[in-house]
Amino acid sequence: MVSVEIALTSVLIALAVAGDPVVEIPSGKLVGKSVEFSHEDLDVRCTVHIFQGIPYVAAPVGDLRFRRPQPRAPWDGVYNATYSRSICVQPPSPFIPVEGEQDEDCLYLNLYAPQTNLNKLPVMVWIHGGGLYMGSGADRHYDGRTLASVGDVILVTFNYRLGALGFLATGDEQISGNYGFYDQIAALQWVQDNIEAFGGDPNKVTIFGESAGSVSVEYLILSPLTDGLFHRAIMQSGTATMEGFVGIGPEFQSKIAQGLGELVGCEKGNPEELIQCLRSVPAEEFRNPSDPALGLIANITGLGTEVGPTPFPPVVDGSFMREKPVDVIREKTFTKTNLDIMMGTMADEGSMYLLLFMAHLMGEPEVSMNRSVYEIAYPLFVSGPAKYNQAALDAIRLMYVNWENADYDDADYVDAFVQGSSDEYYTCPMDLSARAHSQAGANVYLYQMTHSPANSVWRIKWMRAAHGDDLPFVFGWHFYLGGEWTMPAEEVEMSLKIMKYWTNFAKTGNPNLPSDDAELSGEDPTDEWPLFKVPGVAYKELSPMMKSKRGLKAPECALWNDFIPKLLKYTDTDTLCSVADDETEKYTKEKNQP
Repeated sequence: MVSVEIALTSVLIALAVAGDPVVEIPSGKLVGKSVEFSHEDLDVRCTVHIFQGIPYVAAPVGDLRFRRPQPRAPWDGVYNATYSRSICVQPPSPFIPVEGEQDEDCLYLNLYAPQTNLNKLPVMVWIHGGGLYMGSGADRHYDGRTLASVGDVILVTFNYRLGALGFLATGDEQISGNYGFYDQIAALQWVQDNIEAFGGDPNKVTIFGESAGSVSVEYLILSPLTDGLFHRAIMQSGTATMEGFVGIGPEFQSKIAQGLGELVGCEKGNPEELIQCLRSVPAEEFRNPSDPALGLIANITGLGTEVGPTPFPPVVDGSFMREKPVDVIREKTFTKTNLDIMMGTMADEGSMYLLLFMAHLMGEPEVSMNRSVYEIAYPLFVSGPAKYNQAALDAIRLMYVNWENADYDDADYVDAFVQGSSDEYYTCPMDLSARAHSQAGANVYLYQMTHSPANSVWRIKWMRAAHGDDLPFVFGWHFYLGGEWTMPAEEVEMSLKIMKYWTNFAKTGNPNLPSDDAELSGEDPTDEWPLFKVPGVAYKELSPMMKSKRGLKAPECALWNDFIPKLLKYTDTDTLCSVADDETEKYTKEKNQP
């Protein structure tokens, strides 16, 4: 075994001598690979050093399962960082192919460092999406060579524990939950401790993510444990206030843990015995129970649709998160108020939910939904108490139905369904967060991408500007994947502009400025991305025209964020009686005054 290690080290040193980069960090030396990046549609030619599969903590296996991440021991010799390692255990997906071998030993990160004349480059740390139960930072769609080359930034991606292994909680001291979030903190701490060795600036770290990765970004913003680990944040299609991600209570946690135990053969009444058994179960046994589409946890626990979009939601654990994110945001009790934040959504996020009704028409160029289907469909995607409140359901219907055409037998309700679910789950939670962060002192830049790409990530024409369709533009798939991801000319320019916005923001906190000493140029005011403030509520429309606008979905978000909560409060029978009693008492006092 020793001779094999010596031989491997000799080979790696030979590779380094041949031109591959070797970097030394406190854990030891590691060798990466050097690639030349260029493209006919770019004026950029750049050498990028890529390091893959770097362990940032100890493997979370054996007794470390369901525990917070622990430091990894240094390695001997030169670590081979020229290829990706295992991804975290997760269920199969019909829409997001799982790439790479799965293993519980999966806490690795990847790094893309452009070789420029600049010292201490800004750092962007990507947090992948996937509902907190699937995805990987090693996915080729998150390859950072284009973004790093175009924007002169270092890009870091990483894996974090998913599903049951990352977010199971028991509602007591046995398993506190949120382990995937603690992995994210550990990755950010690794960046602080090591990024200078790769040419990065630990004082210019931007975290960004999409979908559940964006949810994670806001959780990290709100957590009291993350001070100093990052300085700017970009949220793409997800907030910590989204239904299903807002933090669940101990009783709910206990039911989910017991349900999981039944699924994997650990039917134990004693909590300690349950955890001991769960730590002995092979990791692959947790794969299918981590898929919310299967509904297995819901069937066993009787929780039904209240399980939400992820089967093992984040919890208020008293440490990482001390109160529900929605309460922190509504009350503006932030621990961080001086951040720069960029945040936004896609115009047709809800088409992802439409797919559940129209999956049999995936290959069609267009779909339609008649009134009767709409009347069945839209209440199913209303969340929380509003689902059971007829006044709230009527208000939603009133807002989104096109009443000019509603009397026609062939009226199409697709847009009513898509926009309603888009606003409820994405646009209006983002509006709530943008207002709160801005009013608390953060510099906020808001956007919505309205452009329907020629090639959707869903490969379904009628989904338009759908959830995830910003990813090819942010990572520049056209420039390094090509093939099916080749873009028409206007989208090539749009992708370049978006990558510049993202990396400018990472450098300066302002998407318009490429460097700290730069000045805005050009006379067209629509080119400038305005700061989001209240009042004013300006935002950038991401499209080939890149127009600046105001009041994104203002009436709709007034409905979801203000009117429906009040409606629910005042249509509750007990509340109505209490309000009536209060008003009667007040009237009586006033009447009896001399």
